[in-house]
Amino acid sequence: MLRRIEEQTLYDIIICGSGPAGLGAAVAAAELGAKVLVLEAAGQPGGTICAVPFMPVNRLRTENRLRSLPHETFVRHLQVLGADAVYEGPNDKINGDGFCPHPEYAEMAIYNMLDEAGAELRLFSPVIDAEVEDGRVTAVITREKRGLVRYQAKRFIDATGDGDLAAAAGCAFMEGRDSEQPDEGVKMEIVHTVTVDQSAEAPVHMPITLGFSLCNMDCDRFMQWLGENSAEYQEMLKKADEQGLYVAAWYAFNHGTAPGVMGVNNGAWRHQKLTSNGLDAADLTFARRAGLRVAADLVKIFRENRVPGAENCALDRVGGILGVRDTRRIAGEYVLSFADSQKSQEFPDTIARKYGAIDANQLFIGTMDSGFAYPYRSLIPRDVDGLLLAGRCASATFLGHSAGKSMGNMMALGCAAGAAAALSIENGMEPRALDTDLLRNTLTERLSVTL
Repeated sequence: MLRRIEEQTLYDIIICGSGPAGLGAAVAAAELGAKVLVLEAAGQPGGTICAVPFMPVNRLRTENRLRSLPHETFVRHLQVLGADAVYEGPNDKINGDGFCPHPEYAEMAIYNMLDEAGAELRLFSPVIDAEVEDGRVTAVITREKRGLVRYQAKRFIDATGDGDLAAAAGCAFMEGRDSEQPDEGVKMEIVHTVTVDQSAEAPVHMPITLGFSLCNMDCDRFMQWLGENSAEYQEMLKKADEQGLYVAAWYAFNHGTAPGVMGVNNGAWRHQKLTSNGLDAADLTFARRAGLRVAADLVKIFRENRVPGAENCALDRVGGILGVRDTRRIAGEYVLSFADSQKSQEFPDTIARKYGAIDANQLFIGTMDSGFAYPYRSLIPRDVDGLLLAGRCASATFLGHSAGKSMGNMMALGCAAGAAAALSIENGMEPRALDTDLLRNTLTERLSVTL
């Protein structure tokens, strides 16, 4: 039987998850004077930033200007570590002002930024349960090596990506592709609770991927060949697929900071089922195995075809985590829709803006009004108090979430959630009752956010 341990410290704010959303929340809340603890399930912070080699951290900047204090803090701590820490990546419609950080240097930068902010961090601390009293979250339970540990706080922020804390607290959630279409109104038909019938037909999800990196590359020569020989490249991949190799739906290549190293993002094996659920261990296991084959087979394809710049490449490393793009989206006071992003709906409670394109990997690609408004109500779960949402588990339809889902945008949502949590404590009210004009003024005046 696992020991039950009571953590004695009462925190102002506990943030579950230390990916971009969690980091944004931690820096913002600490800047406003809150005593902050970040609980992270993995053995390193940062989510994809530190687990996947040279993955672009997109949308940290807009028009060459950093978006908020958390964005500025992260970039500053990366850059001070020198040229080995970050390659300033592609600047285009999808990536914006993307940075491609070295995972280990990014990890050091995150430790330093949290130390500077005064936020505590606990790794190896997966949240497995929540305590709710009178409709309000009062504690979380982690499963650590020492046992089951109970942490208390005045406010909680779910930045787990998968909505683990909110689901444990009993919040309803949406999952998978819903019936919303680009030319229709908002429909919210797939709203599940934690007691959802698992025998029901599985909803459609974005493919689960595994990022990786190649070494022994002549990066510039390869990128030049790729840019000049698109048809040949696609035909090469088509033939490899017909031969039974594991070929991804698409590949994106990014410079690393080490000589001859390139990061490779991808759209998953072309024949991977689109019902893969990022909450299901069997589906995650399959995706991991398929992702390894995709990585190894790309090396084989490049070598056998003597691709210029990649004819002697080798597999460098694969990501420590999978690229899960959608799981639970917690039902909030407002459900952000495709129409909101496409038509640039403005809100009186706008607390962030999202940039990029509507990209539901393999399921839908579309344009949106880059820089569209994101309402505070989408960070407020409708079912419980004492809790805010940050990142991809916030309240949105499938396509609403797919609009501008890059890491810089998630950090912006975290910044708003962290500020709201701190202000709600200071003003003695639940987050849903917070004066949004006060929140917006705090974001712009104290956290350097442009709304």
